[in-house]
Amino acid sequence: FGTPGTWVVWNLTGGTDGGVHATDVTNASRTMLMDLTTLDWDDELLGFFGIPRNSLPEIRPSSDPRSYGVTRRNGPVGGEVTVCGDLGDQQAATVGQVCTLPGEAKNTYGTGNFMLLNTGKQVVPSKAGLLTTVCYKLGDHDAIYALEGSIAVTGSAVQWLRDQLGIIKSASEIEALAA
Repeated sequence: FGTPGTWVVWNLTGGTDGGVHATDVTNASRTMLMDLTTLDWDDELLGFFGIPRNSLPEIRPSSDPRSYGVTRRNGPVGGEVTVCGDLGDQQAATVGQVCTLPGEAKNTYGTGNFMLLNTGKQVVPSKAGLLTTVCYKLGDHDAIYALEGSIAVTGSAVQWLRDQLGIIKSASEIEALAA
C-alpha cells in the first residue's frame, strides 16, 4: 500500500522478495495522512479513516543513499544500483528548478499550473487556501516546506480551445486573446 513511488521502489528493490516498502516525506505529505511537524503518519487520522499503520510505507528523506536499498541484480536495470531517493512531482520540479532558498518559487505549466513557494524550515499555514506541504528533505538535514497553489485545468483548457472549439489554431495564439 502506498504511492506510485512506493510501488516503483518496492519493485526495483525486490518486491515480495525483500523489497523496500518506503516513501519520502513529499509523497507522504500528499496523502494528507502525515503530520507535517513530526514527519510521521498521524495516528489520529489513521484511526479516523481506519488505515492500519503497518500497511503504510516507512517515511524517509527525499534523497539519501541509505534510505531506499539497491535494485535487484536480475531486475530491470540489470544490476545492483543504489536507489537514492523518491520525490513528489511538483516538489521534484521545485528542486530541479533550484528553488532551494526561502522565498524562491517556481511555476510549472502543463495540464495544470502549479506554483510552489519555498518557506524554508517553517511550516507556514496558508491564510489564502494554499496547500502547506513538505518541499523536500535531504538526508539528515531539516525538512524544507512550501506553500502550493494549483489550477487543475490550464494547459488542457488551451488544448480544448484549439482541438474542440477551434477558437485558436495553435497554443501560442492564446496570449493575444488573453491580453
